[in-house]
Amino acid sequence: MPEPPFEPPPSDVDDRPPRRAPAGSPLRAIAIGLVIDLGGSIVLYLLLTIVYAASLQHAGMTPAELKAAMDHIPSDSWAAVAGLLLGACLDVLSGFVCARVAGRDEWRVGGTLAGISAACTLMLSDTGASASDLTLLLTACTAACTLLGVKYGRALNRRPAEAAAE
Repeated sequence: MPEPPFEPPPSDVDDRPPRRAPAGSPLRAIAIGLVIDLGGSIVLYLLLTIVYAASLQHAGMTPAELKAAMDHIPSDSWAAVAGLLLGACLDVLSGFVCARVAGRDEWRVGGTLAGISAACTLMLSDTGASASDLTLLLTACTAACTLLGVKYGRALNRRPAEAAAE
């Protein structure tokens, strides 16, 4: 007997939107974001310091000159600029991962992460009088880059819900 005309033919295609992972704990999301941000910054600092020292030593500096140069790395050196740019990328990544792990209330959780990251930046920075303006600028950039990552993570979290609404 032929199939009734009002029923669609059987198909192996699954048109349902992908299932969204359940929302994670806000504390877990913040902890993972801090590990990425602070842990990554420490590893980045160590690697850039080693490479910068090797480049200075290759340039023919004596050990005493090398020690003096490493004590005060100029802020316009390639190592300092690379550290700032790669550190900003780590801030964006930490905010993104925090928002993805949280799954809900991303702005609140990400804002908390940005505040903690900014406080850590202030605590770990050079407190000299000449560096205070630069320190405040870098602290604001840390928070802004973290929130940028939260924005991207939140947008990716909302994508399956928007696909289901269509």
